[in-house]
This record gives sequence, structure tokens and C-alpha cells, in this order.
Amino acid sequence: MGIYLAPWNNNVEPSQGNVRHWLDNLYSKFQPVEQSRWNQSNIDTMFYAGAQDYVNRYFNTSYQSSAQKFYFNISQQPINMVTGYERQHRKNFSYVPTEGADPKTTDQYTKLITSEANRGDIHEQKSKAKELAAVAGMCLVQPYLDYKEDAAQGSLKVKVWEYNSFLVDPYFRSPDMSDANFVWCQEYISKQEAEDRFEDKIDMIRPMSGAPQRFGSFYFLPENYTMNRNDLMVISYVWYKWRGTKKRLYSKTRNQFFDFAQGMENIDEVLYNIPDMELVNVKMPIWKLAVVLNDQLMYQGENPMGFSQCPFVPYFWNYEPHVNQPDLRVRSLMRTMRDPQFLFNHKVIINNDITEATINAGWKRKVGAVANEDNLKKSGQGHDIIINEGYMLEDCEKIVPSGVPESDLALAQQMADLVFKTSGIDLENWSGQNDKQISSLTALIKQAANLMVFQKYFDQWDYADKLLGDLLLQITLNNWNAAKVGLIIGEEPTPHFFSRIFAKYQVIVEEADLTPTQQNLQAQQMLDINQTFGREVFPPSMIIPKLNITGKGEIIPYLQEQEEKAAAAESEAMNIEHAFQEAKLKDLMSKAVFNLASARERHGRSESNIGLFEERLSMIEKNRALATKEKMAALEQLVETIAKFGEVETALRMQDINQEEDNQVSIEDREKIDAKRTSESNKFVENLMSGMGAIQGGQQDQGQQQPPQNNEQIM
Repeated sequence: MGIYLAPWNNNVEPSQGNVRHWLDNLYSKFQPVEQSRWNQSNIDTMFYAGAQDYVNRYFNTSYQSSAQKFYFNISQQPINMVTGYERQHRKNFSYVPTEGADPKTTDQYTKLITSEANRGDIHEQKSKAKELAAVAGMCLVQPYLDYKEDAAQGSLKVKVWEYNSFLVDPYFRSPDMSDANFVWCQEYISKQEAEDRFEDKIDMIRPMSGAPQRFGSFYFLPENYTMNRNDLMVISYVWYKWRGTKKRLYSKTRNQFFDFAQGMENIDEVLYNIPDMELVNVKMPIWKLAVVLNDQLMYQGENPMGFSQCPFVPYFWNYEPHVNQPDLRVRSLMRTMRDPQFLFNHKVIINNDITEATINAGWKRKVGAVANEDNLKKSGQGHDIIINEGYMLEDCEKIVPSGVPESDLALAQQMADLVFKTSGIDLENWSGQNDKQISSLTALIKQAANLMVFQKYFDQWDYADKLLGDLLLQITLNNWNAAKVGLIIGEEPTPHFFSRIFAKYQVIVEEADLTPTQQNLQAQQMLDINQTFGREVFPPSMIIPKLNITGKGEIIPYLQEQEEKAAAAESEAMNIEHAFQEAKLKDLMSKAVFNLASARERHGRSESNIGLFEERLSMIEKNRALATKEKMAALEQLVETIAKFGEVETALRMQDINQEEDNQVSIEDREKIDAKRTSESNKFVENLMSGMGAIQGGQQDQGQQQPPQNNEQIM
């Protein structure tokens, strides 16, 4: 006869007086639906572990001998290939600014969460959750603060709740569980652990007795199978959605609400940046927590971590809430391989029974046909078998071992192949093992093509990682102060670090150098980049930390010292080269100045020559005037001479005088022409030297990007 429970009033919260009734109502309403998920996930987990007893009973398959104890597990390999690929390509949390947020603040978010994730076991817990999702269908991940190391502000941790440790609203549809109404998690702890967790409730805990068989409702937990251990206590964490109020910031001019970290130190600065910002209470659904130890209520109230949304992140393989059969809503990767795994194991056992059911060694003979029957039992070196007289050779024949039919072997192989086909994994595409000459690029292309089958599941896991990254950051913003944050990130937090207004962010997950495989791959990429560019883009001190070698503490300082010495030697060589080039340039400039000075000197000489030439012309004019004067005197004497000697003789002497005068004029003209040619040649040389100086000055400007000030001063 079933236990009748009075209808629960949904407007009443749990309290010490009604908590047992409240839990029983939750269990009676949702346990029948969740039982199918527990049962199917338990079968999947047993198959992954290699046990098939339940399926043998389900199919009414029993063996006369102990053959059913043999399990040939080939379904574990496909799951390990998927989870192993995820571990090799782990993704890290990254925070990017949105809506005009401060990028420096989001960079500090990334630095903070990355430091905590690498320092703790957050990445390992993520991989464990994804493995449990592939094996059992779904699990829950909950970030929290552990106060064992830091009793004041706590350390960031992540807990994974396995399939058999939680009872969840089976009708939630959103992948972030925002539309779920409750999550009930249960685990077993010792009395000492209970006293450490609830130090203010020690007087209530001490009279309690460990009775897991009485208060343990989740019968698939392993502690329920060891009833002789009766010193454990059952602790239940029941998270339920309730109506409540939350303080938010509201701007009337913007008509917009903003979140902020409770108790943030720079709230006045935030309010000043938006003058009409004010604190208001907003009604909204919030998640509350009720902690029950055995049947005693230890805590009931709002989320101690400081945020109001669902504190869990679901990691699942296939979750389809629209399916009307409860056992098919949550499915694992193992679910697709259970049937071929069972049939393969079943066929291998049957084939083994066939070979063991017949005589596979010995002789068949007539009585008395063989003279030396002991030789029939010998083997190795060979012995003669003598047939007695009166018997034929056919009276003694060797028993031929009976073999398993080829069809049975082919059927077993077919079941083994179906394990990989039903899971969607093609070994040839993953490893290229059927083609020994396959290139690395071809192998990567085949792996990428095979991963397309699992792209849906990797995307789901990436989305779950984003939700987890958001919860991790909210916990730190609500519970850590600026001093602790600055100690972790190595710098002072920005003024907007704890503000949700000016530090609006978006969580993305991307592959980073977290695992040894990723670090080795990054080191190889650095080496390839150096080889591609033909120079040392990345020094050895940056590549060695990415390699999995020992003695990095000694190698890296040695390499850094070598790099510093090489940089100093290179700097000194560059200084010497610069000094040499500067001296060479100064020598060229001095030569140019000397050539210009020589040209100017020659030009001055040419000017002086022109002056001398003009002086000579004036002397010539003077000489001509004197000559004219002398001619007049000579004419006077000529007249006297003609009168005295006769006209003919005088004409001859006059002709000689005119010829001498013409010769003097021609000599003067020739000297003028020579003087002009000399002057023109000096001008040409001066122009030529000036042009060469300008060309050299332009080349110097192009080489040094500086104007030749000395040349301009000289010119």
C-alpha cells in the first residue's frame, strides 16, 4: 500500500517543521520520472565499466557455466577517443568587452579566472563532466568557494554531481536550466565532516546517528550498496526557485536596469558617472537553498554565493525534453553502442562454447588396432604408430579439430564493426591507419570530417563552458575584495572591475596552450614561423617553456643570458657601424665643401681676370689716343717730308706704318678672345661643381632623412 502524502502548499517555504514533508512530496512527484533516467544511466555506466549482468537478465540470457562472467568491452574505446580529443584540445575561458565596456577590465577578468582555473582543478573537472555526459547522458557542474585554504574569502572550486546524485525537474527545456523549478543533490558525509561544515550546529549534530538506509533516497548511489557502513550521514542540498526581490540600479533617463556586485566599494563612483542612477528593489525569481542533514534543516535562505540565477550548469550528450518517453529524454553516447556490444560479447561466448563442446584432440581407433598406444599421446619429435596385423590404417584416425563456422566469425566481426558505426566514429578517419603513406594534412582533413558528426556535442559543451565561466566570475565579484584580486592578477583592479555597468562582458571559450599536447603544438608552430620568415621571430627562451622537458629552471636562464649577450654584441656592432657611416659621411661632406671652396676660388680668380681685362682695354684706349696724337705729329712731319723728299717715297713709308698698325689690332683682338674663353670656362667649372654638390646633398638627405644644414650655410 502506498504512502499517502497531503498535497503540498506551493506558497509555503520549507522550514524545520515541514522539511521532511516537503522532501517527501518532491520525491513522490518526480522520482518515478527520474527513476527511468537513473536506471538507463546506470546501465550505460555498467556497460562502460564492462559489466553486462543486467542485460543478461533483461534478455533472459543465462549460461550453464560461468561464461557470463566474461566481458569483452570494445565500447569503451570510442568514448575514450572523443573524451581524449577533448582533453588534448581543452579550451580556456576568455572575457571580451561588449556594449562599449572597458577592455582593460575584461582583460583582468580573463587573467583572474585563467589563473584560478590553472591553479586548481577546474579544467580537470570540466573534462570529467564531459566524460560523464558521454557515458551516462547528463551530469551537473556547480562552482563554489572552498574555505579550507582561505577561511576568509575562500578558493574557487568546481563540483561535479554524477547522474545518480541529483534529482532535477524533468521538464526543464532550456540548456542553462533557467526554467527549472528545483534541483535536489544528495551525498553522504561522516559526522566529523558534518561538524566541520556546520560549526554553529554542533549541538544539533552530536545526537544524530548515521542511518543512510533510512534517509538515503537516491538508491543508485554507491553508499546504498554498503549498508554495513552505518556511520554515514545523508546531506541534501535542495535548490528551489522562489519569488523574491533583488537590488538593482535604475536610470530614469535611460529607462534601464543595471546589475552590480553587492557591497562593491566604488558604488559612489558608479552612481556619479550616471547622475540619475538609484538603487531599487526589483521583484524577480531567485534561487534559494535548503540544506538538510538527515532530517534536520541546517540552512535555509538565499544563495550564499551572492547571485540569483540557477547555480548549476548541465553537461549532457543528448537531452531532448520534447520526447514523451522519460527513458529517452536523456541519452548518452554509450546508449547507441549497448546492443552491438552485448551481441558481440554474446557471440564470442557462443563461439567459444562451440569449440569447447567438441573433442579437438586425440585419436579414434579400434581396440587392439595400435601396437604402441602410448605413442598416440606423445607429440613433439614424432613417433611411429604401428598398426597390428589384421587391421587397416583406417582403423586408427586422428581427430580433426572442429572449427567455428565462418558465418559465426563474420557475425562477431560485424557486431564489433557496428559498435563504431553506431557511435559515429570511423577509426580510419581518426587515425588513417589503413593508409600507411597518408600525409599529415590528409589525416587532419579526415579527422575534421569525422568530427563533423560530433560538432553538435562539442558546441553544447562549449556553451556549458560559457555558462560555467559566467558563474565563476560572478562568484569572485560577489565574494572577493580588491586586495585578493590584485594579489592574484599582480596589479590593481580597474575602477570598473566590480561594476556590471562599465564592465559588460561576454564569455567565450577558445583553445589555449593548457595541455602538454597543445603546448608542444604551439612550440612547433613557433619553430615553423621562424623557418618561414627566415629569421628569429621567437627566441629559444620563449619556445623552451612550451616543450615537455625537464630542467627548464636551468635552461631558460641560460638561454636568456645568451640572448642578452647576443643583443649587447649586436648593439655594439650597430653602434660601430653607425660611427663608421657617420665618419664616412663627414669625409664626403668635407670633400664636397673643399670642392665648392675651390670652385668659388676659381670663380673669384676669373672675376679678377675680367677686371684686369677691362684695365687692359682702358690702357689700349689710352695707347690709341697717344697713337692718334703721335699720328698727328707724324702727319705734320709727313707733310714736311713730302715737301722735302717727294711724294712717292713718302707713300711707301706710310703704307709700312699702316700695316704695322693693323698687326697690332689683330694681336689685341686675339688676346680679347682668349680672355673671354678663359672666363667662360671658369663659369662652366663653377656651375659643374655646384651641380655635383647639390646631387650629393640630395643623396645624403635620402639616406639620413636630414637636411644638409652645413651645405646651405656654405652656399
